[in-house]
Amino acid sequence: RAISRGNEAWEISTESKTYRAATVILALPVNRALTLLAAHAPPLAALPTARIATVALGFTGKAQVPFGFGYLAPEREKRFAMGALFSTRMFPGRAPQGRVLMEALVGGRRHPERLELSDDELISRIYDDLRQLIPLPEPPCFSRVLRGDSGIPQLEMGYPALLAWKDSLEQELEGLHLCGFGWEGIGMNDMMKTAKMVADKILLRTGGKRPEPEVRPVYF
Repeated sequence: RAISRGNEAWEISTESKTYRAATVILALPVNRALTLLAAHAPPLAALPTARIATVALGFTGKAQVPFGFGYLAPEREKRFAMGALFSTRMFPGRAPQGRVLMEALVGGRRHPERLELSDDELISRIYDDLRQLIPLPEPPCFSRVLRGDSGIPQLEMGYPALLAWKDSLEQELEGLHLCGFGWEGIGMNDMMKTAKMVADKILLRTGGKRPEPEVRPVYF
């Protein structure tokens, strides 16, 4: 619920009790962390986010899903789905024997209105979209719409200033380390790289330097 620096230690307040610690790793999504650190005047109250829904579609073995990771569709193609992950091509056991699973993405920064559609409408529209690209002779034998509460942080113009503030804060406040979803990127690779850097700082007392911050276009 709150973190603060006392005379000799950090205090972390939760719903049930308060903990004291010499070192705090605040591994929360970036906007949740900024809420807890608002007293330290971050340059942004929050990064803008893009919400997406994931629509899982299962098919029989007649579906000719290509081998590969999946695809993202350029906006200029004006497709309904932003793209799809070929789940059973990436991970064994994601569907019963003889079945294939795809996970399509819809919504994003450009089309938040699509998240207001009903589950049935999303499933129908995405199936029609996917079968224009992939031979899907039968409708899905399984479907589920997953609507997350949070969104994907967009690393836009204020992002480099936010990282500079983060570095300054960590130097100023001994024992505080910030990492988690959206600080250094949105991918697992980004977060694992940052987590290792934080671990090195704590365990090996090394400085650790990131590459120059990059302003990226709309992620999704």
